[in-house]
Amino acid sequence: MNEKTYKLILQILAIFSLIFVFFVNKELLFPYITSKQFSFNILTELMFALWLVFILKFPKYRPRKNLITFGLLAYLLAITASLFVSVDPQLSFWGDAERMLGLFHVSHFFLFYLVIVSVFRKFKDWQTLLISSVVVATIVSLKGLMGDNTYSFIGNTAYVSGYLIFNLFFAAILFFRENEKKLRWIYSIPVIIMLLEFWQCKTSGAIIGLFLGILLTIFLVGLFHDNKKIKRLSLTLFALAIISVTFIFSQSQTTWFQNSFLKNLTPQKITFQTRLISWQAAAEDFGNHPMLGTGFGNFAVIFDKHFDSKFFNYTTSETYFDRAHNNLIDIASTTGLVGLITYLTIFIFALIYLFRVMKENDFKAGISDFKHRKNLEIILIVSLLAAYFIQNLAIFDSFVTYIGLMITLGYISWLYFDGKEREERKSLIKSQSLEIFLIILFLLFAYIFTANFNIRYKNDLKGAITGYSQMKSGEFQEGLTTFKESLNGGPLDRDARGILINLFTSNRQVLDKLPDEIADDYISYVIENAKKNVSHNSMDSLMNLQLTQVLDVSADYYKDKDEEMYQKLSKEATEAMEIAIKASPERAPLYFAKGQMLVLRGEEEKAIEVVEKGISFNREYYAGYCQLSQFYASMGKQNSEEFSNAFDKCLDLGGIDSIKSSLFLEQVVSQYVNEGDYNRSVVVAKRLHELNPENKDIALSLAKLYYLNSDLDKANEIKDGLKEKNEGIEEEWQSFIQAMNLIEQAENTEEETN
Repeated sequence: MNEKTYKLILQILAIFSLIFVFFVNKELLFPYITSKQFSFNILTELMFALWLVFILKFPKYRPRKNLITFGLLAYLLAITASLFVSVDPQLSFWGDAERMLGLFHVSHFFLFYLVIVSVFRKFKDWQTLLISSVVVATIVSLKGLMGDNTYSFIGNTAYVSGYLIFNLFFAAILFFRENEKKLRWIYSIPVIIMLLEFWQCKTSGAIIGLFLGILLTIFLVGLFHDNKKIKRLSLTLFALAIISVTFIFSQSQTTWFQNSFLKNLTPQKITFQTRLISWQAAAEDFGNHPMLGTGFGNFAVIFDKHFDSKFFNYTTSETYFDRAHNNLIDIASTTGLVGLITYLTIFIFALIYLFRVMKENDFKAGISDFKHRKNLEIILIVSLLAAYFIQNLAIFDSFVTYIGLMITLGYISWLYFDGKEREERKSLIKSQSLEIFLIILFLLFAYIFTANFNIRYKNDLKGAITGYSQMKSGEFQEGLTTFKESLNGGPLDRDARGILINLFTSNRQVLDKLPDEIADDYISYVIENAKKNVSHNSMDSLMNLQLTQVLDVSADYYKDKDEEMYQKLSKEATEAMEIAIKASPERAPLYFAKGQMLVLRGEEEKAIEVVEKGISFNREYYAGYCQLSQFYASMGKQNSEEFSNAFDKCLDLGGIDSIKSSLFLEQVVSQYVNEGDYNRSVVVAKRLHELNPENKDIALSLAKLYYLNSDLDKANEIKDGLKEKNEGIEEEWQSFIQAMNLIEQAENTEEETN
């Protein structure tokens, strides 16, 4: 093939890779991530094979000696070095299905970068790539605005926001690059659409990042613009923006501010507080591995080790962090100073190149002169990098932001080297036969590689979803067979195993419906897979907790069938729980789970001691008190002071929704009524009604309690609702009112007599 054909094919393939943003295959595990990454990997490997032949034949297209390229390569080497000290090397290299950000996948973005810096050689080439990216981002935005979900094709609003930051600035670059004034304003259409979607996502970190990026643009225009009026206007706008923002956030304690979205842009936001706990954990542990970290992608180890149960003051969901939710902290924690420094050099080198180009153009920016317009473009790129960097202080990279970053770095390289002479290099392919041979050889190697490391693992994840669906729909044996065929030792199997484990532990009743032989096989297979997940990192708290749950469910099945097996599995469950606690010693729910295990084995006193220890890590977290009160009730101590103290705390801290036993709640309601505590009795009765919405007796009792608590509106609302479906309710209600009036009269008479 000739030079033009090679170049055109590679450009088309690079542009086509942007379309993978649309890929969402619901037959795959974590479809918004895996669908895109597997497809990108496959295309990149095939594209890279063709690119190798291209640069061997046409040496002028080989990547230049480039500081940005060296920075990217150094960062990949730092990640590689961290594998040798990694707690879980497999996780570092392959990542997991939920993120797909292991070294294997990240390296594909570097290959993508090498291709685009080689074949996009003129502005028209880059213009096509940038326009393609903006068009794709606009379609993503339209889907988010008009579809069922704001997260569109991407699956996470935080990822969408980061992706849009890149494309908003790409559109701005295209706007100022466009020579035809009439065509220039076309770029405002995608900008408006993307901004609407960006705002709808309401991602705090991205909003702050974009705002500061725009603010930086205004400031730099004020410094470097060649028009004095625009300079003054820009600096005035910048000053007014700073003053306005300072004033607005000085009102952070006022009612209007607290009731507005602005509250989410302050440290008061719940997610900021939980992330702050994760950052503190990283800081505490950093001294243990300052140079190479715990291993790329192994932040969960740090988070678990230094977990603070104050976390539950903010949320009880998503309590296991596998990422620091701060890109710099994540990199520093998992790849150490070596990784952090090499990562930062990428941006330092990019800024050096941009500075040099601005210097060549006399540090003047504007639209009147081509060189000055180029500097205006550089201001936009600097602001883009700032916005991206700032929003990443509250999140981490994903497929879509890595693509945006590689395009940006490639474009910076082109800006710097455009027009500069290249050193002479010799072609290493002299004959057409050698060229054809190498094309076949490299493409064959790429096919074998992608078949073994992408298509195979993709099919494994697809098999896990198929097996799950079959088992949920009643095709139990078929589903189990599908799982056995899919879980064949692949590096992403841990996530697929997690699907099987969760299905097993959340459907205990299934075991009793199966023939003994099939149940035995099912149990042993799930235990085997839970242990395989633990084998990757024996001190993984979450994996050990899952193993504990599997063993505990299995032990319960054998309790009345096989005493020896019951004792064996119970012992193993206890051992796994101890390891989970050791790995995350201040994670209170682990103690509560252990307490539940002990109660089921008849060790109530020990269970209470364990739960009380869990409570000690955070006395404002309701879960321990709620569990403790149920323990006391099961021991027949519901009239004890210990029970009252525990349940009062459970109730007062907002834990009533965690209780699911109607019998227990009925006993507690009666107790509170007897004590005359109608405030608490209403709360408990309301929960009882939520669990039994069709029970008219419970609903009527709740109405009566509202009446006794002087909430007549609520009482009448429930009573009137019951009247529509049940005859005789009005008569029963009136009898109750009369009885209450008689009691009140009797009390008044007694008071007057006294």
